[in-house]
Amino acid sequence: MESDLPKPLHEVCGRTMIDHVLRTGVSLRPERAIAVVSAGAEDVVAALEGRAVACEQGEQLGTGHAAICARPALEGFEGDVLVTCADIPLVTASILQALVEHHRHDGAAATVLTAEVDDPAGYGRIIRDEAGGVSAIVEHSDASDEQRAIREVNTGIYVFDAAALDWALERLTPDNAQGELYLTDAIGLLVGGDRRVAALLTDDPDAVMGINTRVQLAQAERVARDRVREELMLAGVTLLDPPSTFIDAAVSVGRDTVIGPGCQILGETTVGSGCEIRGHVVLRSATVGDGVLLRDHTVVEDSAVRDEAQLGPFSLIRGNSEVGRECHVGSSAEMNRSRLGDRSKMNHFSYLGDATVGRDCNIGAGAITCNYDGYDKHLTVIEDGVFIGSDTILIAPVRVGEGAYTGAASVITEDVPPGALALSRTPQRNLEGWVEERRRRREGRDAQ
Repeated sequence: MESDLPKPLHEVCGRTMIDHVLRTGVSLRPERAIAVVSAGAEDVVAALEGRAVACEQGEQLGTGHAAICARPALEGFEGDVLVTCADIPLVTASILQALVEHHRHDGAAATVLTAEVDDPAGYGRIIRDEAGGVSAIVEHSDASDEQRAIREVNTGIYVFDAAALDWALERLTPDNAQGELYLTDAIGLLVGGDRRVAALLTDDPDAVMGINTRVQLAQAERVARDRVREELMLAGVTLLDPPSTFIDAAVSVGRDTVIGPGCQILGETTVGSGCEIRGHVVLRSATVGDGVLLRDHTVVEDSAVRDEAQLGPFSLIRGNSEVGRECHVGSSAEMNRSRLGDRSKMNHFSYLGDATVGRDCNIGAGAITCNYDGYDKHLTVIEDGVFIGSDTILIAPVRVGEGAYTGAASVITEDVPPGALALSRTPQRNLEGWVEERRRRREGRDAQ
């Protein structure tokens, strides 16, 4: 991957590869989940906490050696062992379930999931006997020219009878081009020991795509996003331009919501029903209620927008903020660590930082809270029914009482009592004839 980040922690459609694999595997409700992790991969171990037993592989001596490292965690287990890889994130639960069922129905010692691919380079080839059974898996580096022409390949996903796996692992040798212990050699050993090996050919080769480069990572991203978009559309969501719409795997969208072109809906975002999300909106770990209108280029990050609210265009809601029910947030307005109460309006070019605004308030155009004094952040409280005039500057900490007004262009530095009007303007002066006098003075200087 040419990266400082461990490969299993690279993301596909908003989830790490290992998270995809764990979620899919655990959906089959196994008795236990075991992950073999390279020595020193603390970040990977942390990602497994509470989800799988981590077994350390001190040296990377091949896939067979990795399976051997898992043996202590399998001690006493007598069932079937599903083996997969952390870099095959697109495999589905239905494919794995079919593999397990095929293995049990066939009564095999091992069952291999295979796929036919157009370019089998780098994959182990499936060698079948005259009866169509699996006789061996030959790694690409060890394959003859004739064997490399085979298009049926090993996906790296197996089901083993636990006792058969243990028997084969004890007999692995590094007699190959890489000098490693191959798990694929376990297949040949089982066949040689008169143990039946079955295979299940998947009809979805994209689902078993392995990822070793960023090019392959991008290919997997495309497949995963296509899946997500298709699932949402089939569930009643309208995507006006599906190819330009990026939606992560963890996203939930309600029916009859319409999503415009160029949108990004990312992270653990939830969108309700009947929403209109116009072009180039970005939602990142956001909660959006029912019937919400998000106009073009609106951004909501780590925040919530409640039912029937309207935002944008070009508004930014971030920092665990909340926009209440039936609120209106105008163009180029911003909220950070703030709450806007139900039915309140926050008009264009306004800013709320570290503010709590009550119900039925009006925040005029250009009004802002000054929440930072150069050292600390301070809170502004605006109670229910307040009218904040345009271009008001609220110097925190400050409280505006229920039903109060502030005059346009006021600078509010002290609390405003309920029902009061707060004004802080310099009195206006009109200097009659000033423009003509200024013109004459300028013309006099130019004449000199």
